[in-house]
Amino acid sequence: MQNYIKSQTRLAFVQYIFQNEFISTDSLESIEDFQKHFYATNIAIIDEKKEFKLKFNKNYLNKLFSSFKNNIDKKNITEDLNGFIDINRRFEKWDNILKSLIFAIITELKITDKNKFKIVLNDYLNISKSLVSQKETKLINAIIQKYIDKDEINKKKFI
Repeated sequence: MQNYIKSQTRLAFVQYIFQNEFISTDSLESIEDFQKHFYATNIAIIDEKKEFKLKFNKNYLNKLFSSFKNNIDKKNITEDLNGFIDINRRFEKWDNILKSLIFAIITELKITDKNKFKIVLNDYLNISKSLVSQKETKLINAIIQKYIDKDEINKKKFI
C-alpha cells in the first residue's frame, strides 16, 4: 500500500475513533456507515488553505476497526496511561481528539511488528500535527514512548 494511502487510512481511523467517542457508537453498522460517508470526502487543511479528498484503504481500515473493537480495553489502557502522565489532568479528562489519537496509535501498534513501531508512530505524529498543537503532539509522543518502553504493547494478547 502506498504511504500516502496508508496515512489517509490512519487519519480516517482517528476520525472514526473520535466519532465513536463523541457519539458513543461502536456497532458494525457505524463502521459501514462511516466508510460510506467519509470515503472521498473533502478534507480541509486550514494552515495550508487547501482541500483534498480522503481516500483510504478499506481493507486496512477494517483491520484497524476489528483490532480496535476486539483488542482495545479503554478502561485498562486509561489506567495504564494515567500511570505515565506527569501532569495533573487524568487521561479520561483529555480532549476527545487527543484520546482518539492515542487509542488509534495503540490499536495499530498491537497489530504491528515491533521493528515497524517507529514508522507507525511517526505517521500518527505527523497526522497529529494537523489536528492538535505542537505541545500536544509532543505529549502524545512522550506517553506512547512510555507505553512502548514499559512493554505494554507486547504483554497484551492480540489477533
